[in-house]
Amino acid sequence: MFIQTLSFSRTFDMALWIEKYRPSTFDEIIGQQESIEKLKAMVEKKDIQHMILSGPPGVGKTTSAIVLAKTMFKNEWNQNFIELNASDDRKLSVIQGKVKEFARTKPIDAPFKIILFDEADSLTQEAQQALRRMMEEYSGTCRFLFSVNYQSNIIEPIQSRCAILRFKPLTSDDVKKFITLIAEKEGLKIDSKAIDALIYVSKGDLRALTNLLQSLSNISKTIDAELVYRNNGSADVMKIKQGIEFALSGNYDSSKQVFSELLDSGVNVKELVLKTFEIITTTDGLVDKKAKGYVIERLAETEYRIIEGATPFIQFQAFLAFLSTLKS
Repeated sequence: MFIQTLSFSRTFDMALWIEKYRPSTFDEIIGQQESIEKLKAMVEKKDIQHMILSGPPGVGKTTSAIVLAKTMFKNEWNQNFIELNASDDRKLSVIQGKVKEFARTKPIDAPFKIILFDEADSLTQEAQQALRRMMEEYSGTCRFLFSVNYQSNIIEPIQSRCAILRFKPLTSDDVKKFITLIAEKEGLKIDSKAIDALIYVSKGDLRALTNLLQSLSNISKTIDAELVYRNNGSADVMKIKQGIEFALSGNYDSSKQVFSELLDSGVNVKELVLKTFEIITTTDGLVDKKAKGYVIERLAETEYRIIEGATPFIQFQAFLAFLSTLKS
């Protein structure tokens, strides 16, 4: 009962943190200067187009759309802007009901309204076809914005009617800037290794990073790398790296022990394969350049065999055995 209550509390607080640190002006948005400049120009001309905001999760697509609405409509932005999560509201009935009703009504003290479809790449084909017709019919009163991770999932007729804004993955410096901001405002002590760990596990997703920092702040106001990896919900990267180093040094038994402990702690073998790939490809000097291609090829073969139904534990141990032979 206590665990369930704690989980609910954190989830509730996390939602508040995301809103708390969501930028309210274009200048507060981290990174994405090119896309932000285009949005600013649209606001100045009061000429907002139908748009597709495309890019990885957590890099500022939804935030940019909300800031666009706030800047454009000012005090009336809540009446002239609606955000729909397309992964939930993706049925044709929602499009023909809620969306159509909003789009057809007259905007309040504004030239048009804005509808944002968050995670629009989850919209069904039927819903997208209905939206295509609405974009034509209500273009005088409404603008349609689509936030997507995969632009290819949007049908061509909608893409051809939209301006495409591509949001880039955030750099390590961008993420570090955001971590520093939260640390200062929340009174958190985060050392340099912990910052590197946060950058690594968040993969540029500021939404995931905010959630993780909120969770860690409930545990301790002093955050180190070990705390980050232990509470990230994924495999301990430092431990995986240690296991790989043991194998590459020819010490198969020690490597086997490290990875067995990870598996016993509940880590999925497929996750181990993915993390191993990331470590091998991003850590300079870990694997000899000439051997790296062979190692990646063997890791890919291991993953394929696991997917095809081979025993995951045996297949991964076979990969570690292969690494240990590179020393001889």
